[in-house]
Amino acid sequence: MQGNRSRKHIWHQVPLFRLIWPLIGGIILGIFFPNFYVAALTASIGLISILILIIFGVRRNVGLVTMTVFVIVGYGLTILNTDRLFPNHYSSKELSKQVLFAELTSDAIPRIKSTKAEVRLISAFDGESYEQIQGKLLVYFEKDSQSLDLGVNDTVVLKGWISQISEPKNPNEFNYKRYMGFHQITHQVYVSSKNWCLVGSGIGFFRWIKDVQHSVLAILADKGLDGDELAIVSALLVGYKHYLSADQVNAFASTGAMHVLAVSGLHVGIVYLILSRLFKPFHRFRNGKIVTGLTILVMLWIYAGITGFSPSVTRATTMFSFVIGAQLMRRNTDIFNTLATSAMLLLVINPFLIVEVGFQLSYLAVIGIVVLQPRIYDLWQPNNWLLDKIWAITAVSIAAQTATFPLGLLYFHQFPTYFLVSNLIVIPAATIILPIGILLVSVHWIPLISNVIGFTLERIVHWLNLIIGKIQELPYSLVSGVDITIFETYFIYMIIVTSVAFLITKRYSWLMSFLIAICAIQVLNIGELVSQKNQAKLIVYSVKGHNAIDVIDGLNHNFYADSMLQNDFDKMRFHIHHNWWYLGLKDPTIRPFFAGLFNFEHLVMYVLDGKHRYDMPDQVDVLLVAERTVQHPIEVLRSTEPGLVLLSENLDWKSHRYWSKLLQEKGIEYWDMKTQGAYIRNIEV
Repeated sequence: MQGNRSRKHIWHQVPLFRLIWPLIGGIILGIFFPNFYVAALTASIGLISILILIIFGVRRNVGLVTMTVFVIVGYGLTILNTDRLFPNHYSSKELSKQVLFAELTSDAIPRIKSTKAEVRLISAFDGESYEQIQGKLLVYFEKDSQSLDLGVNDTVVLKGWISQISEPKNPNEFNYKRYMGFHQITHQVYVSSKNWCLVGSGIGFFRWIKDVQHSVLAILADKGLDGDELAIVSALLVGYKHYLSADQVNAFASTGAMHVLAVSGLHVGIVYLILSRLFKPFHRFRNGKIVTGLTILVMLWIYAGITGFSPSVTRATTMFSFVIGAQLMRRNTDIFNTLATSAMLLLVINPFLIVEVGFQLSYLAVIGIVVLQPRIYDLWQPNNWLLDKIWAITAVSIAAQTATFPLGLLYFHQFPTYFLVSNLIVIPAATIILPIGILLVSVHWIPLISNVIGFTLERIVHWLNLIIGKIQELPYSLVSGVDITIFETYFIYMIIVTSVAFLITKRYSWLMSFLIAICAIQVLNIGELVSQKNQAKLIVYSVKGHNAIDVIDGLNHNFYADSMLQNDFDKMRFHIHHNWWYLGLKDPTIRPFFAGLFNFEHLVMYVLDGKHRYDMPDQVDVLLVAERTVQHPIEVLRSTEPGLVLLSENLDWKSHRYWSKLLQEKGIEYWDMKTQGAYIRNIEV
């Protein structure tokens, strides 16, 4: 009984940590099932419940009603922050022929042929009157010097054809539409250089901190950093990742060190320690602690702004704000309440943060470190100072990785096997690089000193980059291609929680829960494996500029693709690899894509290209028109009788229009890959 009372007492010491979960539940309901009428109904039910509680004093139901209220609050906050539900949202209007006034909410990001930016629409002009509109839009400007100079808070006037962000065109492809929808962006527009102009330069806090960021980048470049070294320091110091190459991102991600390049709680903690040491002498003065605390608070938030207000940085800065506030008021804080309070505050400001991967990973990592790190660290007490520091970092790495690896598998389909080794290097390196980088920016106006610091910084980062590359080259450095569902993720977390709870409490009820979770995930895996072994299908992928076909038999498959696509890792990963992982396929038998006859046991497919004339069989099950054909479409259809015609993504618009019209006239079924995406057909083998 004493143990139960103790546990209940501890649980009641963290009321906000208990209440954050129903709030999150309400937010998730609001994101996936948004409706103003449902929000009004649930708010009414909540109000009536509270009134009943007050009138009749039903004390035993206080907890249930409180949780219900928080669910309703979370749902209501999400609805009120969902732009597309409001009547003046641009998606409910015809704006393609109107002039739009918009303000950039991000810096312009250069791409191969365009400059990408997110904007918030302000108003539309139809030639006679202005109309206020709202909503965020993704804009692709024609790439030129003017578009590259655009920055946050700039006001532009533009005109273009607004279209919805398209659904994924291939099975299990990354859902970019849903990803942008979580950022409340559902449409995009491309504007040529002659169809937009800058009408107002950005001002305000957000523009100022972006200007500071660009000034820091200029200082780093001026002090001798370039290439890979400039990219790493820019990402680590101010959160600017656009200099990072794909190889660098892959190297750090493959070794489990990517969190160092994404400015996070580690960086905010280092900045906090630096500021605390610098301002400590001022504590001797009257009200020195208060002034120092407030100054550090302001500087931490400025640093968070300079680094882009990423979810992990915002989380850490918010938590440090509560810690500083508690110190100034001479009150103790509970880490779980502080976590919950910071999360509540951020979610009230922006409920859509809950679907941000960085937000989820950041909070899970902290929870893992708080719960597991002390217990892991206590397993060994080395007497040597260096061994103790190494073991402390190792304990933190194990705790954070244990709490976050299921999400890593769900979102990124990979696990870095040498994360302990890489963290023993990158964490100390970050604690050195960040202060040196701050010092370099602070004294950049002193040539001799800043040049020496810049050279030192460049050498440290050079060796860090080199070591990470060597770790990546080690055998089995990365387990990739892992595909788990959201339900499997839940069960993995259930396994982690129940096993940890059993080891801490020694209660066999937790052991039983652990065994149930193990059995459940095994049942899911067996069912998935049986389904995968019995699969047999033809997939014609829709990849712009390329041709690709998969013929799948169980876990084996033949993959036909042009050599350019086969050698393009990024396109293969984005469009095709995820489907291979989802289907549990082994490495494919790679074959070159060719035009002509594909004759499977129970299916005949013919591919037409724009280079040759072909003698086609009288009848085919599937006819793929990959390009504008040498033969006239009428001639093709006289030669063969197709069961289905596939119009490729790469067919030019004139040929596409002609084929579509001809097939409709002849009553022949066709599949438009430009709008309908990849073609999938179950086959017998």
